[in-house]
Amino acid sequence: MKKSPLMWAIIMIVIGLIGLIFVLSANRASPDDAFSSNGQMIYYTGASRGGQIPRTVGGAGMMGPGMMGASACVDCHGEDGRGGQVDMMYQSTEIPDIRYSSLTSPHTEDETETPGWTDAEIARAIREGIEPDGNRIKSPMPRWNMTDAEISDVIDYLKELDTR
Repeated sequence: MKKSPLMWAIIMIVIGLIGLIFVLSANRASPDDAFSSNGQMIYYTGASRGGQIPRTVGGAGMMGPGMMGASACVDCHGEDGRGGQVDMMYQSTEIPDIRYSSLTSPHTEDETETPGWTDAEIARAIREGIEPDGNRIKSPMPRWNMTDAEISDVIDYLKELDTR
């Protein structure tokens, strides 16, 4: 009995589906397993183990509100948290160092001595985009709608960045 091309196609699809099921069942590691902590997961993905974290961008600018909402901390501040110069939409933006020691240590900005930030001030900057001196953090910094636990996890991760 000669098999038609349609029969061969069906057989190949069935074999492919069996292979796909095998691969998926053999690799049951959760994406969460790739991160050592919830803070690291938030830093790299913009999502926590509890799910995606809602956010909006701080200013309208050329790209409109919310355009940067899909980004994660690492996209601007880098893997080491040191920030630097980022070029976006025909302009360069200086992204600050957000390692915990940098945020919480006194430093000089524009010839003015600035005290270190507290954890509550870091949380306010993340949620509301407001610096300790009351100035608004400019776009593209998103405002993150994080729970207290998520903020704590991120701050713990910023402390880990100090060791890198």
